[in-house]
Amino acid sequence: MAIIITNFCVALKEGQTCDTAIQIAEKLQAHFKSKVSAYFIGESVGNTPTSFQKFVVSSTRELAKSFVDSESDLMILPLINESPEKGVVNAVEANKLIDNIERMVLTVPCGSKVFKLDKIVVPIDSSFETRQKVPYAVAMAKAFGSKLYVIGVSNDKGKDAEVLIKNYLRQVILNIEEKGVSVTSEIRLGGNPTNQVLDYANELDAGMIVIMTEQETNITSFFSGKYSQQMIKSSAIPVLSIHPKDLIVSDARL
Repeated sequence: MAIIITNFCVALKEGQTCDTAIQIAEKLQAHFKSKVSAYFIGESVGNTPTSFQKFVVSSTRELAKSFVDSESDLMILPLINESPEKGVVNAVEANKLIDNIERMVLTVPCGSKVFKLDKIVVPIDSSFETRQKVPYAVAMAKAFGSKLYVIGVSNDKGKDAEVLIKNYLRQVILNIEEKGVSVTSEIRLGGNPTNQVLDYANELDAGMIVIMTEQETNITSFFSGKYSQQMIKSSAIPVLSIHPKDLIVSDARL
């Protein structure tokens, strides 16, 4: 089943802007033919494309409620990065929002950096569920015309971990190629998985990382729970966080 984003929102703040977040929203809207809502935290709306519906919310709490009530598939959430004059929330607040709304969230650091979305990093670890994010990465790759860079990581340097990750990578690569998306892969064992992925993304000059969000009892992925929070806090590029509840209905069990 292909991933389709029919309805999503972009969070903004009165008197501020995040051009990159709006540009990403426009690209996704054009690809998926989505309905887009712009939620402004404050007392009035600002400038956005005419195709966006505009709403005013008083706080991040109301933002979360409005998002859930709208049944949106995705929130584009600008992060305060270089200056408090740009962005909506900091990384700590972003992680709270992600936990609260339990939907896909694309955090976008707001600053002077221009993201090259032609390269998307997809981390794969030794958990069974790790591959379930792949259809979402494929959907993003098709929307932005990107190549996927799959990195197999583990803090375990043992042979068993290496064999398992290599098997998962083969399955993932085959699945991505069948979807008509260009892909390459690499394995890095040992060390903190978050740092491994961030280093890899930096070396590539990648424009996005796709991870899972919260830790659930049946999910042992590195890229959930505290690791996803570290990623969002430390990443200088957009991070797409996929909630485990979304994964159940996907065609991701490779």
